[in-house]
This record gives sequence, C-alpha cells and structure tokens, in this order.
Amino acid sequence: MQLEDIVQEFKECPFLHHLGLDILRFEEGNVKIKLDVKKYLLNTNNTMHGGVYASVLDFIQSMQLRSVTKTRCVTTNLAIHYIAPVTCGELFAEAEILSRGYKTAFVEGTIKDKDGKLLAKGTGTFKLIRPSGMYEKS
Repeated sequence: MQLEDIVQEFKECPFLHHLGLDILRFEEGNVKIKLDVKKYLLNTNNTMHGGVYASVLDFIQSMQLRSVTKTRCVTTNLAIHYIAPVTCGELFAEAEILSRGYKTAFVEGTIKDKDGKLLAKGTGTFKLIRPSGMYEKS
C-alpha cells in the first residue's frame, strides 16, 4: 500500500467521522489528529467519555504505525491512563512507535489540549496484517 491509499482509507472511515476527528498531518512517521470536544462526547459527569479517549488513542496509534509499515494492523491490547478531565475545547493526539517486529508493534500515544497539557496517555500492541504469500516458498 502507498501512504496516499492509507490516508484515503482513514479519511473515508465512518467511525473517524462519527467521532469528529480531523487529520491535521499524515506523513510517514509523523501523524497528528484533532478532536473538537462536542456535547455528544460527554458522559454523565459532563466530561469527555473514557471511550472517546480510548478511540482517539487507538486511532492515532494505528495511524502512526500504518504510516511507517504501509500495512494493515489490528489492536490486540490497549492500555489507557486518564490524566485530566475535559469538558470542551480542542484536543490533539500524536503517537510514537516504541518497538516493531515483523508481526507485532508496540506504540504509545498521547492526547493534549491546545496548551500542551497532557490529558491522556496510552499504549497499544498491534498485530501487523501482512499480505498472504509474501514470504512463501515457490
């Protein structure tokens, strides 16, 4: 897959649009997304629902990984640390690949507000989906 194809897949992803995520930058190894906190993303405490943090972290980590590997991936584990509540404003997410093998990768993502305050941090383990037959002997 080419980077442009991967970017297009994310731009057409229904769940990405449902959450209201915007792709600010999508380059190889350099991805950043933004979320405007809307009322429908809040929980009964009037703060952003933990599942939204989880979804944003899952998106940014997989986007970062795919920008480098140019292959599909699936999340096998996601651990999240909720650091500060949010009620409104713009949030920004970025990620870094901490380790990567042929079949799996370990990625860390962060969500910060417009002032750079850390709101949530998460790590994910991803299985890389390689095209079948790539290394099969003839």
